[in-house]
Amino acid sequence: GGMPEAVSEWFRLKDESILTRIEAVSQIHANLIEGYQRDFGKYSGQIDAQLIEAVFNAIPAQLASVVDESVKRFRFKDVYGKKSRYADFENAIAWLHRCRLTLLNYPIEGRPQAPLAAYKKDNRVKLYLFDTGLLNHMLGSSYREIKNQAYDYKGYIAENFVQQEFAVGGLEPSFGWSDARAEIEFIVSDDSGQIIPVEVKSGTRTRAKSLLSYKQRYSPERTIKLSATQGSALVEKHNIVRPLYYVETIFDLLSESSKL
Repeated sequence: GGMPEAVSEWFRLKDESILTRIEAVSQIHANLIEGYQRDFGKYSGQIDAQLIEAVFNAIPAQLASVVDESVKRFRFKDVYGKKSRYADFENAIAWLHRCRLTLLNYPIEGRPQAPLAAYKKDNRVKLYLFDTGLLNHMLGSSYREIKNQAYDYKGYIAENFVQQEFAVGGLEPSFGWSDARAEIEFIVSDDSGQIIPVEVKSGTRTRAKSLLSYKQRYSPERTIKLSATQGSALVEKHNIVRPLYYVETIFDLLSESSKL
């Protein structure tokens, strides 16, 4: 994965060794990150450029801080000096979001209803990076780890990928659901206003209890599970299981579900 330039370079060097291709793509990623960081100072205006950079740099580490759980809300403490409140970071986050360098997800507590945006709390926000290839680069993930899917924290990679796909499809910011003991990574609203939970699973992560808890509480007409395994390619009426790379088909399901 990665920016168009990185992907183009990877295929341009298709006849070269893997090592050569990796080094070339890694250099493009490094140059892109450095360019963004320079732009913080050029275009941040009245907002502290160092604060913007601190938030940007903190996103990968915070995403990777969970192993067998969903990505957590962004933690403000220890990101930049003694600042620890959402109000201290609000403008920096908004700047990064306007520049499309970070993607936002708001976990909603209690029964979710349409419109979901009406129930979000600004200070309860997850921050994802806008590009999964750059995310892996900033974390120093090796090509072998990525190819073999052997790295421990791949759950957040799957979530970041889904968030990216949602953003491309116009579902950004996105929303999730949480309570004291369960969490659903994403919830979406179909054309009729029905709320559909979307659970993201990667590798050996087993979070079926969260989806079961949600179903027992709210009895959704439909559920969707995106899995690293092949899943089911069939369109089932109530419980849909799709491989992660089918995430874009969710948009069709949101239109179809209101007709069922």
